[in-house]
Amino acid sequence: MTRQPVPYYPEQGALVREDALLGLLPPGLRPEDARLLFVHAHPDDESIATGATMGRYAQLGAQVVLLTMTRGERGEVIPEPLHALEVGRAGCSDDGTALGRYRVGELHDAAARLGVADRFFAGEPPALDPAVGFAGGTGHYHDSGMSWGADGRAAPAEDSSPHSLTAAAVDEAAAHVAAAVRAVRPHVLVTYDDDGGYGHPDHVRTSAVARRGAELAARPGTDADGAAAEPWRTPLVWAVEGEARPDDPRPQAAVHGSAERKRAAMAAHATQLVLAEDGARFALSNGVWQPFSALETYRLVAGDPDAVVPGDEQEAPGHAPASVLSALVTSVAAGAVAASVATVLHSAVWYSDAGWWLPWGLLFATALLLSVSLWVGTATRRVWAAAVPGLIGYLVSWLFAYGGDGSVIVVTDPGTPVGLLGLAWFVLVFAVTLLSVLVTARWLRTRRPARPA
Repeated sequence: MTRQPVPYYPEQGALVREDALLGLLPPGLRPEDARLLFVHAHPDDESIATGATMGRYAQLGAQVVLLTMTRGERGEVIPEPLHALEVGRAGCSDDGTALGRYRVGELHDAAARLGVADRFFAGEPPALDPAVGFAGGTGHYHDSGMSWGADGRAAPAEDSSPHSLTAAAVDEAAAHVAAAVRAVRPHVLVTYDDDGGYGHPDHVRTSAVARRGAELAARPGTDADGAAAEPWRTPLVWAVEGEARPDDPRPQAAVHGSAERKRAAMAAHATQLVLAEDGARFALSNGVWQPFSALETYRLVAGDPDAVVPGDEQEAPGHAPASVLSALVTSVAAGAVAASVATVLHSAVWYSDAGWWLPWGLLFATALLLSVSLWVGTATRRVWAAAVPGLIGYLVSWLFAYGGDGSVIVVTDPGTPVGLLGLAWFVLVFAVTLLSVLVTARWLRTRRPARPA
């Protein structure tokens, strides 16, 4: 009788170098400004291999994006009531399509538990280059399946579909990854190392495809609508560390991530794994228990970990702040016009026949200065620029009020109605300046770039 090999899985966090980096981001880039793209092979890989990292960066406010290459159609199913979904089991009459659909639902729940709202599959916008398409004609990639080799490591399946990921040309699949990279414009891309972790053919192919996709994205291309897309060079590309080797010379990152989010996300993949009651270990369908770890290590495969990302690459096109000179010229020009007009008109009053009066000039001047200040701040994406029109307004008002004798444009005598309007104008200019800065700052925090719908 032939003895079945014991499946081999590398242990996460087994080796951490003393000089390991504590995060994946380029130096100087705040998590809340960062975009990270994780490229995985199947639903559940994101949670098992990088769930703690994804959950941690999502907690810190980063834009965490997930691209999954297949729907995991060839996975083995653990719950007995769902066995008919597994290819080769009694009752399964398809190629795993029904299981793939079921696992999409599991992935949706897992991503939500990680705090990841932005996810898609290869073949779905933005991970679609229509100029390249899919040679298999399905519009997506099928799980390639796997077998266990005599050494206990994953090996190719004998009955892989012609529509599988491993059947596709590397450059074809990489073109779809490149389209996603150009759309997301990540500061960090994460995938597998050359060995695919434990050797699954789809993991190995995803590693090659993701890294090639990052290279292709540095050239102009097309987006999911066929329109021209600007190139993007990802500053850092990290690979999930498979079998840790002390002699590996590549820079290492060790991320102490969110154990709570990782466990919750793994639990969502109930067809594929079982978590121990104490949460300290888990097993896949083969029943081999593996230790649970929120410490996840990576090796750098492209980029310079010491290079600071230039300021104009911190945001995607259409989301990048204007240059300091451009913001200064815009804010001063717009502020000078708005402040001058507002200051001249602030004291205009409409008197009714009934004896009451309406300070329409003060209302109009305030609305004009506020709208211009907000426009300057949001158009330049510079918080300080939003304050410039108000500062100019204060300066212009002061010059009119105290720069010479007998000015009738800004009067500050509280004994007259026009003097009360002048004093009110100084207060409102200050209020407009403060409000514009606060609103612009909040607007910028909530306007991180997202993938096209």
